[in-house]
Amino acid sequence: MTADFGRPGSGDDGRPDRPIRRASRRGVLAVGAAGLLAGCLVTSEEEGSDARQTGDGANGSDADGDGDESGSGGDAGSDGDASEDASTPDEVGPDGSGLVVTDATVREVTEGGGWTRVRARLTVRNAGRFEYGTVEFRADAYAVRPGTDEREAVGFGYVTRRFSPDDRFGEGRSRSFDVTIRFESDETPVRPERDRYAVDAAVRRAEPL
Repeated sequence: MTADFGRPGSGDDGRPDRPIRRASRRGVLAVGAAGLLAGCLVTSEEEGSDARQTGDGANGSDADGDGDESGSGGDAGSDGDASEDASTPDEVGPDGSGLVVTDATVREVTEGGGWTRVRARLTVRNAGRFEYGTVEFRADAYAVRPGTDEREAVGFGYVTRRFSPDDRFGEGRSRSFDVTIRFESDETPVRPERDRYAVDAAVRRAEPL
């Protein structure tokens, strides 16, 4: 008896075998290509999900950024504190000091050794809002020709005064400052007499306590 393999009806269980279909090479290549494409699609989806997660992370960073903005608000408060500190600066400009020279009186004029000295007293009122520890003024001397109102600048000098915390130059108070201005006598033919000279003065430096 000859066995017949690979034919219909030759199965061991007595049921006819299904026809055996052999996959062509073209079909194998098509299936493999589809699998590769499917893998690419899965990878793209995974990358897309990673990108979305990164975006969520970025949104989280933005939320943190909002927190930073809140922190910036805190910094703004710090700036506010700094502005409060700036309300009492280390030094105030002459225009904002509030120091006003209310009087400048020539007290004495002397000559000797080729030099003329004009001694004057300044009266200064603190009309500002700071208490000062150090102030400095510049005083300019002028020779006044007899019988005229003409004034000739002949020299200038500085006077500096420091105040302690126990003796502050506070708001509404007035202080006196003595200053001496020296210049060469041949600068002017005006005689060294008190009524022949005048003095002007202005604040040059003011440091609050």
